[in-house]
Amino acid sequence: MRGSQEGKLEKRREEALSSVTGDRINVELMAQRARPADDPIDNDLLKIVLSKFTAIEAAVKTSTSFTELQDLIADGESQGIASAYFCPMGEARDEGNRVIDNMELWGIPRPSIKKLRDSFAKVVDRPDVSPYAARAALHAVFIELDEWTDYIDEYEETMRRYTRWLFGSSAALLLIAGLCFYIAHLFPFAMWLGLIAAGAVGSSVSVMAKMPSLDVSLSGELNAYGRRIRSRISTGTIGSLIGVALLGWGVLPLTIKDLGFADALAACTAYGVVPCPITNMLLVLGIAMLLGVSERTLTSFEQRLLGNGPNLRTPRPR
Repeated sequence: MRGSQEGKLEKRREEALSSVTGDRINVELMAQRARPADDPIDNDLLKIVLSKFTAIEAAVKTSTSFTELQDLIADGESQGIASAYFCPMGEARDEGNRVIDNMELWGIPRPSIKKLRDSFAKVVDRPDVSPYAARAALHAVFIELDEWTDYIDEYEETMRRYTRWLFGSSAALLLIAGLCFYIAHLFPFAMWLGLIAAGAVGSSVSVMAKMPSLDVSLSGELNAYGRRIRSRISTGTIGSLIGVALLGWGVLPLTIKDLGFADALAACTAYGVVPCPITNMLLVLGIAMLLGVSERTLTSFEQRLLGNGPNLRTPRPR
């Protein structure tokens, strides 16, 4: 166990060192670009930045903490952004627009891209812009790039984690639902558990099919998505149970190839007879899952039972 932990730490150390080294190379390559004599490089600032990289690399090599390594990666990225201050004056505008164009290809919301592009152009397109102001504007673009890179990484990791969790839960719940239907003739309460599990499967599938896109702000909305998942699964499961109850009572009759849902449900809950026939089981399981998938289940049933409610539209004059 200890060896495995040390192996993971070493792997993470290599990743951190590679990241920091890459950021350092970006700074050095920017400083090596050709520039006119009247646009000298700030050697004092370059020495400070490179010395910071040296210190970060040394800390990475001696770190024994995953959290510290992650912080050191972030420190390297912060220093790498300083490469904007070593960009030749004549290339600052093209460099910034190239970065923004690449960000646009990532699927970042258009309003954010437009705001960044407009604010950058407002500075660099001025005829009297100073070299420092142009590089500061480029630095702001690099900061935005770094923030979106971190956000996209967080988004991908979060969605990957949720998808794995939902898929595993769906597979387990599907097996549980099938088992409950199979033994319902011996233990009638198992049918309730099976219907709940089937509704949760359908709701989980619905959540997986509607994962949020990158068009989410940098606020806590992504962090709050876990609560929204639980809420949507709970709502879908309850809606599925309500739908199954109404279909089972015959309030909303459903027949598929001469097999009524109410009859299939009754056959699966017939105590002490035989296990639920596979055809009936699949029908009950499929309908319960389907009702869990649809987020409009409650609304649809309410409209069927209670009508569409009062007509609040203003009547047309005759």
